[in-house]
Amino acid sequence: MSDEPILEICDLSVDVGGQPYVRDLSLRVKRGQFHGLLGPNGAGKTTLLRVLYRALRPQAGEVRLHGRAQSEYSPIEWSRHVGALVQGGGLLAGLTPADIVEIGLTMRDIPCEKRREATQDALQLVGLQDKANQDAESLSGGELQRCYFAQLLACDPEVYVLDEPTNHLDLHYQLRLLDEVRRRGRTAIVSFHDLGLAARYCDTVHLMQEGRLVAEGMPEDVLTREVLYKHYRVDGVLEGHSLKLEGPVLDGTSPLQAAE
Repeated sequence: MSDEPILEICDLSVDVGGQPYVRDLSLRVKRGQFHGLLGPNGAGKTTLLRVLYRALRPQAGEVRLHGRAQSEYSPIEWSRHVGALVQGGGLLAGLTPADIVEIGLTMRDIPCEKRREATQDALQLVGLQDKANQDAESLSGGELQRCYFAQLLACDPEVYVLDEPTNHLDLHYQLRLLDEVRRRGRTAIVSFHDLGLAARYCDTVHLMQEGRLVAEGMPEDVLTREVLYKHYRVDGVLEGHSLKLEGPVLDGTSPLQAAE
């Protein structure tokens, strides 16, 4: 595997509503690897991902894919390379899960019969084959998340951008769907709140705080007790893929000092 990045984020700054959400952030994403975005609420993870799937424009810096600036790609061309699973869905009225998956394939040059086949295969992967023609508005939150995941799997872009992809999913589907992305060997950029899942799947994690990148590396090197204390305000330690927690860190207390 080449060490050349498939995607580069260069000196990116993003404001939303006049407020800075991402500041001077740079990172390199390697082909075929899982990259995790970590950090507490408000760290800027979702804002960064929104730039990657072109829902936001940065105030400074750029994103490059295969060495070309994002601005050099048309929206349709970009979407063929970079696909996203985002928080919240679109309009569902009158749509079925099969419709939602097939809509994602309409911008691709795929014959109608192949689109139907890809739709069926994707719904099978996420366990919704028996609800393919059901009213999408009747789905549970977890089923709807799986439906949008099926749409992305059917499109199978080069780069998967996943914003908290395990929201609303039970444990079986959390593992099953992330395993499927891993099995395909695609590049993935994923925001995680579950640090155990991040440790299980990520080759590299990038820790954000107040819109800036503060640490990056292998999960076991980044998610130290000191980092958990400083950035997550918890007393804990990562052991393999499990996070062992003693409890929250309260103002005026320091479990690190107590352990010395």
